[in-house]
Amino acid sequence: MYFSVMEKVEGTVQTITYQNEDSGFTVVQLRTDKGPVTCVGNLPTIRKGENICCEGRWQRHKRFGPQLEVTAFTIKKPTTEEGIFRLLSSGFISNIGEVRARMIIDTFGIGTLDILDNNPERLIEVQGIGHKTLKKIRQGWEGQRNMRELMLFLQEFGVSVTMISKIYKIWGTDSQKKICENPYALIDAVWGIGFVKADAIAKKMNFTHQSYKRIRAGLTHTLQEASSDGHVFLPRQDLATKAAELLDVKAELVTYSLDHAISAHLFIGENGAVYLPLFYKAEQSVASDLASLIDQSSPLKGIPSPDHLESWLKGYQIQNSWTAASAQLDAIRGALSNRLLLLTGGPGTGKTTVLQVIVNYFRQQNLTIALAAPTGRAAQRMGTISGLNAKTIHRLLEYKPGSAFSFSRNQQNPIDADVIILDEVSMVDILLMKSFLAAVGRDTRLVFVGDDNQLPSVGAGNVLNDLIRSRRLPHVHLTEIFRQAAQSRIITAAHEIISGTVPTFSNIKTDNCFFLEQDDPQHCLDTVVDLALRRLPSRYGFDPIKDIQVLSPMHKGGLGTVNLNASLQKALNKNTRKMTFGQTDFLQGDKVMQIRNNYDLGVFNGDIGMVKAVSDETIAVAFDTSTVFYEQKDLSELVPAYCISIHKSQGCEFRAVIIVVSTQHFVMLQRNLIYTALTRARELCILTGSKKALSMAVRNNEALSRFSRLAEKM
Repeated sequence: MYFSVMEKVEGTVQTITYQNEDSGFTVVQLRTDKGPVTCVGNLPTIRKGENICCEGRWQRHKRFGPQLEVTAFTIKKPTTEEGIFRLLSSGFISNIGEVRARMIIDTFGIGTLDILDNNPERLIEVQGIGHKTLKKIRQGWEGQRNMRELMLFLQEFGVSVTMISKIYKIWGTDSQKKICENPYALIDAVWGIGFVKADAIAKKMNFTHQSYKRIRAGLTHTLQEASSDGHVFLPRQDLATKAAELLDVKAELVTYSLDHAISAHLFIGENGAVYLPLFYKAEQSVASDLASLIDQSSPLKGIPSPDHLESWLKGYQIQNSWTAASAQLDAIRGALSNRLLLLTGGPGTGKTTVLQVIVNYFRQQNLTIALAAPTGRAAQRMGTISGLNAKTIHRLLEYKPGSAFSFSRNQQNPIDADVIILDEVSMVDILLMKSFLAAVGRDTRLVFVGDDNQLPSVGAGNVLNDLIRSRRLPHVHLTEIFRQAAQSRIITAAHEIISGTVPTFSNIKTDNCFFLEQDDPQHCLDTVVDLALRRLPSRYGFDPIKDIQVLSPMHKGGLGTVNLNASLQKALNKNTRKMTFGQTDFLQGDKVMQIRNNYDLGVFNGDIGMVKAVSDETIAVAFDTSTVFYEQKDLSELVPAYCISIHKSQGCEFRAVIIVVSTQHFVMLQRNLIYTALTRARELCILTGSKKALSMAVRNNEALSRFSRLAEKM
């Protein structure tokens, strides 16, 4: 029930009952001359002890009674010593507690806040405040004042409190000035602010629709969106057309601005292609480094003569009671005799066996060997080969926390290894490959291993397929499925899918791959939850959270990752200890995934962990190699992971996988998508959904092409 008349209420903040740091929604109790008043609304900057004036309409809450629903508010300086004391002792300035607050007020009285604003150096007059403490108090007061001003400035533009905190952390006291000069600078400076948000701010600040800064930002956004879709560049005409549609301006304005930006080296133009400089330099560097390794003429350690190699291979097979396929022998010969080898093949074709043989030979030659994969899960999946453990590429390169793509291992300090075997190359994007190759010594051998039928990298580039297409590297492709692998319905179904055959499933108890038909989306969702909660744990003994992974092609929709995560979390995790970010509750015991590289925290895109503890200020997430503490502002980089996208599952392996296949996902249904999902399962795979959708996916081999010129440049 609302009362229509607008009213103003002035008082002192007695208690902050609730405050959402992301949205700014706050419930506060004010002490006024007429008694206590409850105010609700967007009050992100207020602190206990402050005097505020709120304007709004009264409403009657069924449970909590009369409340003022605030539409606007102003912060007023306390006018009494008691008000100043409540403000200073509230804890919002570090190094000032109740005792020190009282001492400061005893010294300066009613003029305390003027001293803090205009002559903070006089705090040295207070007993117990030395120069070091003075500096901290001064910084805290100044920071709070500037932060509050920035919040009040940006709140009208719909920027969340969490985002404002990020902006202030990056630009500090210059934040408002930089935004006023060019709001589009927010796009590059702050992760999470895209073109749409920056453009909305710019429009409210009366930036012209056709301004060069706006068009340049639109072009940058279009190229960044293209890189998110896997493209290293865009053809010039495609870029101009897409940007003109986004910006709703004439094509000639975009063309003029594009020419200007290229001449200013903001973009790189090359033979009809337009690159962001980061990706252009990465593609050039990868092509150059690979060509340099291929053309390197210096002798390598441990290259056997043809006769010795054949003798050793024969002896190895006899000693290990192993009969190699001819393609496996070709791969071994190629790795032992060349500086580079590219080895590809699907599951069950013997890639790991080939690597075991290669590593055994190199170890006999006393060569140092490094095994690597793009992610922690992929490194785990690579396993132990002849006693060697794989590392992530980031750890092999010895990444420096706090600095993206800055590694201790580089051209001046190459990786200390005679041989490097890099697995899951399909997952490696052009930026990571650049950093990796820069750290490979000129006398180091490289063995690239991958499955070219899997999805390409999440990041920009199509590195594995470009390596194959270039025809510059010796390449062996394994196709024969070995007997033991052929007994797995997971593996045989995966190969049927790649050949374009829609698999049929007998669903007999001895199989390890099943299809449960559920055309109705709600019934399909219920089936997924029941499988994870009851049926698979009961029959196979799987842990519902640790062992079972649900995969979906898309994020949105009833059978997308977002909705499936909400349903699975509700069914599988009964903990109540939580931290909320936006619309997401992170519960103790949740399975979660990091969705971007964070070099400060040392976690990377695709890392999966478990929430081990939730406190008032942080949640602790245990990953494979470390425990990371997230503050609420960092939770934008974390998502629930009971269900993850198939793209994000690359390089992972799970004991049991449930794959949702629905016509709801028709936009994403492709052969290599289903193949990638199926091959994530180690022991058991269940597909559920529509047979029509499965057939659509298998018959669609038109994988989206990516704009890349790595093969041509090699």
